[in-house]
Amino acid sequence: MKKNIFNVVSSEIKGRHLIEASAGTGKTYSLIHIVLRLIVEEQIPIERLLVVTFTKDATAELRLRIRGILIKAAEAFAEATKNDPRYDATLLELIEKWRDAGVSADIFSRAIERLDDASVCTIHSFCQKMLEENKFSSSEGFDFEIGNSADLQTEVIEEFLREELTNASSDRVKKILIESCITNEQNNKTTVWQDILKALTSAPESAKHGMLDDLLNVNPVTGKHDKNWPVNDDDKETEAALHAIFARFIEKAPEALKTKKRRAGLRDFNDLLLDMYAELGNTAFVRRIQSRYDGILIDEFQDTDPIQYTIFKRLFLSEDSLAQSVFFVGDPKQSIYRFRNADLNTYLAAQADIGEVSELQVNYRSSPELLAGINAFYSLAEKPFLDSGVGYSPIKAGAKKGPLLIKKGETFEPLPAFEIWTKEKFELNPEGNRRQQAEIVASEIEALLSGNVYKTPERKLQPSDIAVLVRAKTHVKFLEDALTHRGIRMLFRDESNIFGTDEAKEMLALLQAMESPQDVRTVNFARATRLMGESVNSIAPEAFVSADEDGIDDQAALKARELIDSAAAIWTKRGVSAAVNKVMFECDTQRRLLPVKNGERRLANYQQLIEVLQEASSAFKNISGLARWLKQQIQNPPDDERFYLRLDSDADLVNVMTIHKSKGLEFPVVFLLYANELEMPTLGRSRTRTFKEIHNGKIEHHFSLAKVNANIFPALYHEEELELLRLGYVAMTRASQRLVLPLTYFKSGKTTVKGFDNGYTRALTGSDSLAPEDFERAINKLSQTKGAQIYIRQIDDATEELEWHAIKKAPDLDKDTKECSLSTGPSRVIGTSWFPTSYTAIARGAAETTEALTLMQEKEDSEDELIEESAKIAPVVTKDPQQLTIMDFERGLESGTFLHLLFERANYTVVKNAKGGVSEAENTLNRMLMRLMMPFKYHLQPYGTDAFLPVFNKLLKDVLCAKLVDKSVFGTEKPLYLCDLKNESKTAEMGFTISIGEPEEGRKPVTAKNLSKLLSRFDEIYHIDIENDRELRGYLTGAIDLCFEFEGKYFVLDWKGTKLGETPEEFTQERMVSEIKRHHYSLQYLIYLVALRRHLAANGINNPDEKIAGAIYAFIRGIRADDDKPYGVFVATPPKALVACLDEFFTKGYHTGAVEAWAAAARTEGI
Repeated sequence: MKKNIFNVVSSEIKGRHLIEASAGTGKTYSLIHIVLRLIVEEQIPIERLLVVTFTKDATAELRLRIRGILIKAAEAFAEATKNDPRYDATLLELIEKWRDAGVSADIFSRAIERLDDASVCTIHSFCQKMLEENKFSSSEGFDFEIGNSADLQTEVIEEFLREELTNASSDRVKKILIESCITNEQNNKTTVWQDILKALTSAPESAKHGMLDDLLNVNPVTGKHDKNWPVNDDDKETEAALHAIFARFIEKAPEALKTKKRRAGLRDFNDLLLDMYAELGNTAFVRRIQSRYDGILIDEFQDTDPIQYTIFKRLFLSEDSLAQSVFFVGDPKQSIYRFRNADLNTYLAAQADIGEVSELQVNYRSSPELLAGINAFYSLAEKPFLDSGVGYSPIKAGAKKGPLLIKKGETFEPLPAFEIWTKEKFELNPEGNRRQQAEIVASEIEALLSGNVYKTPERKLQPSDIAVLVRAKTHVKFLEDALTHRGIRMLFRDESNIFGTDEAKEMLALLQAMESPQDVRTVNFARATRLMGESVNSIAPEAFVSADEDGIDDQAALKARELIDSAAAIWTKRGVSAAVNKVMFECDTQRRLLPVKNGERRLANYQQLIEVLQEASSAFKNISGLARWLKQQIQNPPDDERFYLRLDSDADLVNVMTIHKSKGLEFPVVFLLYANELEMPTLGRSRTRTFKEIHNGKIEHHFSLAKVNANIFPALYHEEELELLRLGYVAMTRASQRLVLPLTYFKSGKTTVKGFDNGYTRALTGSDSLAPEDFERAINKLSQTKGAQIYIRQIDDATEELEWHAIKKAPDLDKDTKECSLSTGPSRVIGTSWFPTSYTAIARGAAETTEALTLMQEKEDSEDELIEESAKIAPVVTKDPQQLTIMDFERGLESGTFLHLLFERANYTVVKNAKGGVSEAENTLNRMLMRLMMPFKYHLQPYGTDAFLPVFNKLLKDVLCAKLVDKSVFGTEKPLYLCDLKNESKTAEMGFTISIGEPEEGRKPVTAKNLSKLLSRFDEIYHIDIENDRELRGYLTGAIDLCFEFEGKYFVLDWKGTKLGETPEEFTQERMVSEIKRHHYSLQYLIYLVALRRHLAANGINNPDEKIAGAIYAFIRGIRADDDKPYGVFVATPPKALVACLDEFFTKGYHTGAVEAWAAAARTEGI
């Protein structure tokens, strides 16, 4: 196909265009100038432009670049002169053209003002936006959240297998099904069911799916189907039974998962594409999207897949498309993401649909010398990318860069820009080959950083200018050792997920220890992590064996237990970040890890995990929920850029990364470590269960029970081989001034020669069937190519460094140095009596200090009560799920947390409408409930989320739609129904801080004992005996479950999940009062009311005492909407004088006379 040269200033921008942008040709630069031209020349408002790229980072960069070019264009249009050095030459050329055309300067300011309305997004966010905006014209409404559906997938698989195991009559079939669920780190990181369901849910409904003919007869050694194995009738029956089971799974599982997602109001990223794809037949939906955009630009188009392209094609390339300009930009030579479903054949098929194909032909990245070498390398063969349909066109040099320079005296000598290492004689085995390459590369890096190598005559080469690219992260070890030996620090940029690290598992061990500090084994596992740093030998080995060990015998164990307790207490007050940092500080984690290998990386991972956990913790009220969430992320790491491993903060390091990670980046110096091994894995190490074929844009999957060799489908295997050639191209084009390509021979076994057949040599020779002599002929021809500027360097097995590496030198430690001594001054403990406390701490006669923090967690059911109950209760007997009530929901801290969460997140209006029979509200309510239940699903066993959904649905309706308080109680005109409260009239989880002042002259300090004295002067329900006379300073902190205004009066409300009986009728006033007294809830609501009093005063409410009505305690298990006077509602209207007295006490201190006066005033209230 003939390709035009695209000129960013003068080429036509109307119509359809496919621009092929080779590496370094300024793709993003061209994109932003096309956007600028569409705005100015085609008069397309920026909000009617759609710019799509494939990652969030690329989206953010593109938006920033568009903003920058708009601002620059506005400035240049207003003040630039011809050849103005302040502005880019391309921009000046455009400005001159626009001035001649009489363009108004207002067009730039309008675009800048409306940039935030522009659609610059990823393909997934584009789909999400369109589905949400057009839900009324779509086939089904789209009310959903984006999340990870791994838990729902597990549910679907477990439910399916449970049913199949129940129905299976063959013990052999049962055994195979059970074994198919087993995973291990070495061979099966996922099960066959997970692999199949993942494939099924990433393809449209029109895709075809099926199992391979042979499911049983797979030789575990060869990975091939072995027809020579004996086949008997039992084999045939088992094979038939398995085929039937998998056929049912393929038919039922996707629909079951879809149903669960719909009920949970959940979509994942695959769903966004598939939902959009499914709507393409909806004319109204398509028309609304088409009418929204006039200009479309799709970036990184070589990474498209059949589903994505079908979406773009239907919307913007069909005959009814309204778009003025459509641009697809990509480079098929850089299509390297087949594992992410990128399909080069889809790209090639799109060329015919789009018609106009242009290319960018000037490289602005690499020096002319290096570019000449790359051009020669890929032009030697007629088809460097073989039969993939991709060609290579030589690129012109546009960069004003030279080669690296070695300083010798006052002069500079250039280093070769492109160097290939080869061997004539060789005996090294694969490991020896890797060790040698790593040593030579490390030696060269040491020479490059000696201070004698320059990027330009004015600038020395820095560590961050150097990159070493590898095929896989497992290839880094020998290089890391060689660099460490030379004192050179490196940064391994890895796209791996933070949840896949050892540090994540160690963080989980710490959280689990904080969750169960009484569990000796759990605490010991935390002690053995790098976080806490105790050696296994120092931890009693019997603690790992005995799960029932309660005693702590040694001082180290006691100290660790105290630290864990302390950290848990900090978590409740200051969050997980403070808790973990407390452990790391006490265990000296940073000092221990910094000097050791990979210590900086581990510390960076810990810090990233702390930040991730801190953000996630907002959804959980306790450590248990957060620990369970972290465990789920470790088991199923989400594919989210937020959780990719972060780069170290220190930029002055040598960069080491995978080739995939390097895409889009550039470095002055690039080493392609183990380039001679860029080949397909041996068949025994390359096995899979799923195969995806694409024919004319249609997807067909083939599945196997066992992992089989990848070449079972030759065409698919060949596609993998062809991608290696493109991977090599991406690697080679990262360099701008020096590229080193090791293509040395080595031996595998005694006689087999390796290293001559790989992705680089196949591109060089244009052949996929190579012998050593083919490679050698190509190398000789390349070395003789005129203008190639490639240096072919011969090395042998004994080479450890190259001749020019001699420029490196050791620093002269004797020069200009003096003996000196470094020491620190004596340390001292800085004590403080200023600390936070809470009502629970005061109620139990304990204050939390910075020296010894004690966990004081309010619990819905006390541990003693639960223990007593468990002794009485007979073994659990399951009941009919349809008969479940809220009384059947388990008790305990986790359950109380969940119930609080229900009412915190509930939309009162939705609940009211659902109670009134509005079906849309009912569906919305159930979706919300499913989302909230998912993290707590393990507490809903054995019934599951489906059984408890109507229970919690009824609970919300009962509590929020009940006549909670009669109008006579607080003197209101109407009774109180919570569902009638407006959003602006209520605040859930209202945090507060009550400062504790210094005692005024003549007053005693604020202590728990003095508080006890104060309360003893008032009604008996407020009495609490505390002897702790330690002074409280700092502040009281807490959170009110619900604070609201009703008819001009203000209330505080606390949800209680406590189970006071088996029926609502047992939630009597007597039982509630007993519970209030037992847990000193009266002190809690008094503190809440003091906080409310201060809040109202601070917000300009005059005479707040008259505005405060009182406190409500809702024991939610006993409340029913149909009861005229519901059970389970406790109302408190404490004397205004008591609240004012407490406020004064916390502000000024204790004074007997003042308290007596307030108490007297309280007795006269209401008389």
